[in-house]
Amino acid sequence: MKSAFNRITILMVLVVVPKLIFSQGYQFGIFVDPQLAWFNSDTKKFTSNGSIFGYDIGFVGERYFAQRYAVLFGLSLEGLGGNLKYNETGFNIITRDGTYPIAANSNVEYRGQYINAPIGLKFRTVEIGYLSIFAQVAIKGHFKLKGYVWEKSSGIDKEVVTNDQVHWAFASYSIGAGIEHSLGGPSAVQTGIQFTNSFTPVYKAGHGHIGVASFSLRIGLVF
Repeated sequence: MKSAFNRITILMVLVVVPKLIFSQGYQFGIFVDPQLAWFNSDTKKFTSNGSIFGYDIGFVGERYFAQRYAVLFGLSLEGLGGNLKYNETGFNIITRDGTYPIAANSNVEYRGQYINAPIGLKFRTVEIGYLSIFAQVAIKGHFKLKGYVWEKSSGIDKEVVTNDQVHWAFASYSIGAGIEHSLGGPSAVQTGIQFTNSFTPVYKAGHGHIGVASFSLRIGLVF
């Protein structure tokens, strides 16, 4: 799985994105998306224990291959994570400062900063007045810059986690929709919503698959 993910990532960054950027018939936009993020688990040993407030800030490019259909790509800086309840003993948290055993019913909070590289498809209706509706789907690669954990009973207060605790990268899918309000010509204000969910593991709890999901509000400007 890791080998296949690396091949896809290299292909996207070195081949697909440059071809899109230097082709004709494209638009660029910027966005600042506030979001809520949370963990999900496929085992009863751990339980999602609440969301955290995060962000996703960056740019997006749209390469139109038809009047209302485009390939989208971009780069962004994202802050996400979540709270995870450990329902059993026998697990540890590994940070740069040490290894800590975690008691049953303890809550671990994780916050990470990631570089995102999405690629996907956008669909847009014809403009009605100054408004058009859009929908988009994408696959994203998330690359960790840094991450921190907190756990009060073990005395962990914003300690740096290493790749022994959190995967250096993961992949997700996203689905979004919204409205674009034309400012004249190709420029438009964009608002919408987006749901993102990982399909590769994010956090190494010690058992099962721990992923992360987020719900964000799109606030953007298309040029």
